[in-house]
Amino acid sequence: MMKGFKQRFRSKTGSAKGEKKKDKKEETGKKPEKVKSTGSFQSNSSASTSPTSMKRTQSASSEQSSLNSGVDNSASASPPSTSSTKSGSQSQPPQIQTPTPLAASSSNRGDDVLPAEIELSKLHTAHHSPFDKVPKDDLGLKPRTPQRHSSSRFEPTNDQQPFEKLASFDEVDPEFHVELFIQKVDQCKIMFDFYDPSSDIQGKELKRITLHELTSFISTTRMTFTSEMYEHVVEMFKVNVFRPIPPPVNPVGEIYDPDEDEPVYELAWPHMQMVYEFFLRFVESPDFNNSIAKPYIDHKFVLTLLELFDSEDNRERDCLKTTLHRIYGKFLSLRSFIRKSISNIFLNFVYETGRFNGISELLEILGSIINGFALPLKEEHKIFLIRVLIPLHKVRCLSLYHPQLAYCILQFLEKDPSLTEEVIMGLLRYWPKINSPKELMFLNEIEDIFEIIDSQEFQRIEIPLFAQLSKCISSPHFQVSEKVLCYFNNEYFVSLVTENAENILPIIFPALFDLAQPELDAIEQQQQQPAMEFTYDEPNNWNRTISSLAYNALKLFMDTNPIVYDRCCILYEEQTKEEKSQKDLRTQHWKKLETYVEKLKLGDDDGLESVQIK
Repeated sequence: MMKGFKQRFRSKTGSAKGEKKKDKKEETGKKPEKVKSTGSFQSNSSASTSPTSMKRTQSASSEQSSLNSGVDNSASASPPSTSSTKSGSQSQPPQIQTPTPLAASSSNRGDDVLPAEIELSKLHTAHHSPFDKVPKDDLGLKPRTPQRHSSSRFEPTNDQQPFEKLASFDEVDPEFHVELFIQKVDQCKIMFDFYDPSSDIQGKELKRITLHELTSFISTTRMTFTSEMYEHVVEMFKVNVFRPIPPPVNPVGEIYDPDEDEPVYELAWPHMQMVYEFFLRFVESPDFNNSIAKPYIDHKFVLTLLELFDSEDNRERDCLKTTLHRIYGKFLSLRSFIRKSISNIFLNFVYETGRFNGISELLEILGSIINGFALPLKEEHKIFLIRVLIPLHKVRCLSLYHPQLAYCILQFLEKDPSLTEEVIMGLLRYWPKINSPKELMFLNEIEDIFEIIDSQEFQRIEIPLFAQLSKCISSPHFQVSEKVLCYFNNEYFVSLVTENAENILPIIFPALFDLAQPELDAIEQQQQQPAMEFTYDEPNNWNRTISSLAYNALKLFMDTNPIVYDRCCILYEEQTKEEKSQKDLRTQHWKKLETYVEKLKLGDDDGLESVQIK
């Protein structure tokens, strides 16, 4: 049958091409007429026109029809189907479309058009749409809203009924409150086009008023929530809030500056905020029953809610934080699943994407969750600290969530001091090498840990920790060096250090002595010549404050542990002499090598024998 169709198609097409061409004026003057039976169009001369003129006619007529009917980007790729044209005929007048070459050739045969040929014409039109050749900027589309002010798109509800104002709760008997409540909630499922501020202003205002009325009713009225109410409220929340999060507009990581980069806000936020507030009041209501709400607030609901934390609108993330925290407190069966889901987000952020906007908000939730952990801590909580929270320090954009992360870790250490060694060694493992701002964040966290550290736990980590602090004291970045030296202003830190001076002072003494050398030389010269004004060079120091802080730290050890201090001075002098002798020996070897090379160039064989290089 398909073979016969091809033969008939070729014979008909050949006969159409063989017809005589009519005058050009007559050809362009006649308009196509609609065929009643097949929906194709009859044209006297459309089949005989040249391919170039036909393409121009198609593109021009298709562009004009798209301007008149208001087609959007998604519909411009292919012509509307028959069903969509019928459904939209009530609101828009039918538009005459220019036939494609295939439809024009088949229309010459009148009503004798096979269904297979119609399907072929549809395929031809879909793959060779005239809109593919028209630049998108030339189409009469709506003006685009600046991308910075919209991070996601809400599509208006298709075939929706107009938003009508229902009676208020005060005008209805209490026995009908449940029915009226469900009607109002269902009305709030209607979505509007927030990209166009002028579209359906009355409907948007009525929806806002209805949401406010529902929130007030939940807050002030005591009633028994039915299962149908839970279902409709959760469904309305999903329709208004759940949507895919698009790629970020602002830069990610250290490039992003919250003080300079403009925030990205949702255009639909005035209505979304009312939805969040209503749902939160609904969950917080004393009449809320967890057992009835379980089928609707389930694992899938929680996962979708966590995905929304990637929104760039910080106002929405704050609402999500409160909502998820309330759900965690209400549903005991979901607590373990919420913690595991947050762990998966963190691991995906650390080891794969390196980008997620809601890390700080999720850490705030975890801070309150960790604060409520029972003692002794479960093994899964310790694993979460070691394998999830500590690796969060390795991400480059640590500054965006470091205060919340440090708070979570301190909560763990207050619950179980035995985790101090694991935490400190984890921080040393991820200690930054060339990033001074990030290094300052690590030092701030170490300072907070020193406030709550136990003396026995301190002895376990003192040697590797102060080896790293010694490098920070010698850092060329004055803020890094100053931060470590300011530790000595803390009384508890000083007591820990002085009690363990025999192990700590030999590690940090060379760094402190090098920085304090100008102060020590100045004091020595002032003692020898007290009447003369003193001026000195600063060969080992570039900041006078750093030098004075290092001297104060050395003086502290000198006063509290003079024996240990003298021993460290002797060891430092011996080490300095050894380093100087090695340096002199290295210089002599280089000089001998240079002499050997010069004599080798001159060809002095006698001189080569006299030069011995060891």
